[in-house]
Amino acid sequence: IIIVAAIASTVFVRTRMHTGTENDGALYFGALVFCVVINMFNGFSELSMTISRLPVFFKQRDLLFYPAWVFTLPNMLLKLPISVFESAVWMVMTYYTMGFAPEAS
Repeated sequence: IIIVAAIASTVFVRTRMHTGTENDGALYFGALVFCVVINMFNGFSELSMTISRLPVFFKQRDLLFYPAWVFTLPNMLLKLPISVFESAVWMVMTYYTMGFAPEAS
């Protein structure tokens, strides 16, 4: 995500975003959509791991070993700090250079 953030920072480089015309709004909207799409596709790598765990989940559920929330809660709690860290790295690298903030501080 660091490499993609560096590329995005150079594609949408504006240390000060102009907001007066429709073209400026289109550039702002394009940068926002790009950020959302990249962060969404970044999470797709976890999809294959989740699908590979489904047989274990269904077996434990069908045999009444554990309720569903007991199986999913540890996975969510373990992945939450990683997701927050990735989003923070993305924000630190792109927020000022794309012009979402008027100053770097």
